[in-house]
Amino acid sequence: MFLTQDSRYLPLLIIVCFFVDMNLASAQKDADPAPTVKFGKITPDQFSNSGTDTTAEAVVLYDYGEVRFDHNSSELWLVCEYHVRTQIRKKSAYDRATIQLTTRRGNSGQHEMISDFDGYTYNLVDGNLSIDHLSKAGHFTERVSDKIWLEKYTLPNVRKGSIIDYKYTIRTPFNVNYNPRVWRFQQDIPVKWSEYRIMIPDYFYYKMILSGYLTMIVNDRKSTSVDLLPGQGSVHASAYRFAMKDVPAFRDEAYITTKDDYLSMIEFELASYQMPGSVTKNMAVGWEAMDKTLLDDTDFGGQIKRASFLRETAKSLLIQKADTLGRVNAAYDFIRQNIKWNDVAALWSTDGIKKVFENKKGNAADINLMLIALLREMDIDANPVILSTRSHGRINEVYALLKKFNYVIAHVSVGGKDLLLDATDPYLTAGMLPVHCLNMTGRLVHPTKPRFVSLIPLERDVEVHTGTFTLDKDGEVSGKLIHSHGGYSAFSARKKFTVDGKTKYLESVQKKRPAWQIEKVDFSGADLESSAFDANYTIAIPEACSKAGDRLYFRPMLTEAHGDNPFKETERLYPVDFGIPMEETFTATYTLPDGFQVEEMPKPVSMLLPENGGRFLYQVSVNAANQLQVISRIMLRRSMYTAGEYGPLRELFSRIVAKHAEQVVLKRGIVAEKK
Repeated sequence: MFLTQDSRYLPLLIIVCFFVDMNLASAQKDADPAPTVKFGKITPDQFSNSGTDTTAEAVVLYDYGEVRFDHNSSELWLVCEYHVRTQIRKKSAYDRATIQLTTRRGNSGQHEMISDFDGYTYNLVDGNLSIDHLSKAGHFTERVSDKIWLEKYTLPNVRKGSIIDYKYTIRTPFNVNYNPRVWRFQQDIPVKWSEYRIMIPDYFYYKMILSGYLTMIVNDRKSTSVDLLPGQGSVHASAYRFAMKDVPAFRDEAYITTKDDYLSMIEFELASYQMPGSVTKNMAVGWEAMDKTLLDDTDFGGQIKRASFLRETAKSLLIQKADTLGRVNAAYDFIRQNIKWNDVAALWSTDGIKKVFENKKGNAADINLMLIALLREMDIDANPVILSTRSHGRINEVYALLKKFNYVIAHVSVGGKDLLLDATDPYLTAGMLPVHCLNMTGRLVHPTKPRFVSLIPLERDVEVHTGTFTLDKDGEVSGKLIHSHGGYSAFSARKKFTVDGKTKYLESVQKKRPAWQIEKVDFSGADLESSAFDANYTIAIPEACSKAGDRLYFRPMLTEAHGDNPFKETERLYPVDFGIPMEETFTATYTLPDGFQVEEMPKPVSMLLPENGGRFLYQVSVNAANQLQVISRIMLRRSMYTAGEYGPLRELFSRIVAKHAEQVVLKRGIVAEKK
């Protein structure tokens, strides 16, 4: 068995290993850092010493899990024992007193079992300890599906300040699941102590992947022995112990994917095992073997080998275009315009692409495998790319774990360059992937040339505002504003406009900008062939300026200013993942009212992110015709920024918010020159 850090956190791995060695060395000399906690035993001082995060609705005082292997009734079992102690601080945390545990049911009559569940609620009343024990009435069983059942246990008399203490054991037959459950050291509330132990006989070889950004206080492995199989005597085993102390609550910060990409946790995957007198059985495979498994599978590779029902369609499309790119686009257009997506992300075809072709509706795998099959019928070398959507978590290129993938798209090579296609959305142009697919890396499943492919988008999210306005002496701004969308912004705006219709689209614009009085609007680029989507507004904004005596005060960004910095925290452990590079430009020219001149205006600023990662430019000026001109340009050239780049990125947005909030001061009459 081996432990590794996820490749996404490679810089952290060196630090973790270094400090773990130091911690282990000191741990051999110093006392065990673990608190002394016994189930059913509690003292009054634990009610007042539960952590420093006063905002948390609850605090996990102790989270302990221990896994061992057992043999019973000629079957192997995973036995997991848990003990959890939590203090409830706010009413919003009362539902944490209901513990919900899922169990899985096998096909051969063997099922996961929960046993020995016991629990108490402790309250401190006038300095005295009050104890309430879990009753049988607090246990409920719910059938979720044929294979999933839910066990619920509700601890009684929970109030602010209560401490709940419970333990239980889960026994899992090997034929139901041979992988221990994921252990998460970090939760959405603070954890004072989290400890996980597992003893693995040498019969089994597991991959164990440590991910996250926090450092272990205990990371230990000891050699031992265990009696597992009758008549076989003792076998060597490895006893692992991992622990973290004072783990902060995971906060759902701006611009992250799914929390499991960031939480500190340990995940298991059985690679192989060898029982006495038998050959080694490989459970996990390498990438090439996984590719072959997919290509040989009826619901994956079997769908793209032969698709004679698409032959006539392929012939008609071939007649339309002579060049490869034109033919790819023709096939792509045909599928996305004729087959509707049912909003289900999938790696496998459920009903077969022929049936989906007849029904004209299917999941993501049905649609994109059909696109691949159609392209192949047109003698174009198309192959599947499997990926994990943003909400499903990133893949680890070190290990071939099929469960980490949940989506498939199409790949072709045109002019020696990769072209990725997803036909689930009729508003996407060829080469653009939906935002939920933009998750760093995918795997090209190819019989002879498999490889990883980048999912980082070539398109940007581009918005350009161009305004020509007149400002009158009463403070009203009126004129024209062209809002131009490009790249992913054009895709989302065009889709919204087409799906919602002009009236609802305008209602949403008006809702975001209630100060606008829209006198006229023209839209262009709503057709799928256009690269840009433009809205040309004629608007008036009464009271755009505030008045004080002979002065007018107004913010030249009008309603398009950034008023809030999305990055609140001074420090951040996690990368910032925008998904898409972005560019936002606002330019406007204001004709000033007769007799007014600029008395004060914001100073220009130009800020660059390190390594040319982005830029903010802001400038206000007055031209020879006494017109006020403003330009604001924000560029984020990358879709992702590391935690080390967070400080400059946060400062960039702070500058944006501050500059956009600054006012121009206009004065009636002659303005004295400043010395």
